[in-house]
Amino acid sequence: MAKPLLLGRKEIASIYNIAPTGVSDNWVPHGIIAYEDAAIVSGKPFWPGGFVVSLALPPGKHGRQLDVGKLEALEAEQGAGVRPMKKGELPPLVGAHEYSTLFGVTQAHVSMALKRLPACDYHLSGSRVWLLTTVLDAAEETMAGSRRGAWQLKEEVAEALRSGTYDGPGSAFMKRGLAAKK
Repeated sequence: MAKPLLLGRKEIASIYNIAPTGVSDNWVPHGIIAYEDAAIVSGKPFWPGGFVVSLALPPGKHGRQLDVGKLEALEAEQGAGVRPMKKGELPPLVGAHEYSTLFGVTQAHVSMALKRLPACDYHLSGSRVWLLTTVLDAAEETMAGSRRGAWQLKEEVAEALRSGTYDGPGSAFMKRGLAAKK
């Protein structure tokens, strides 16, 4: 399967030439984009590339104009070969929260072990995101490198991620800032 184009708030802001806060402060409240359309990974929303591209207004219209050059550069950077339209078309994704649950360790352990974990598949809006297949392909190596066998793959978590039923840490959108205080 070709690697899908995936965008966080900063990537969307870049290809639409808006401020990074424009997505959450303007687009979401005005219904242009919704968190329900995003895959939630480690509490952060990431939208399918085709869906984000479809939000562009036709050339010459005032408003959401897509910067095609920046989009092409982002696709090249990600090695993306497809632009999925719906979050259900995305493969299972893993962030630090899911990684820690998958191996029964803390998020601090994940952060400290980054040099011996597989390279992330995406660097989105400041977050590392892996395809589940990348994580599972390196699972033996990851467990072998842990001290005292602390890292142990939890098959039930892997299956929940595969089937889209994972509801552990990181599976829900985490409000931040003023929205979190309300």
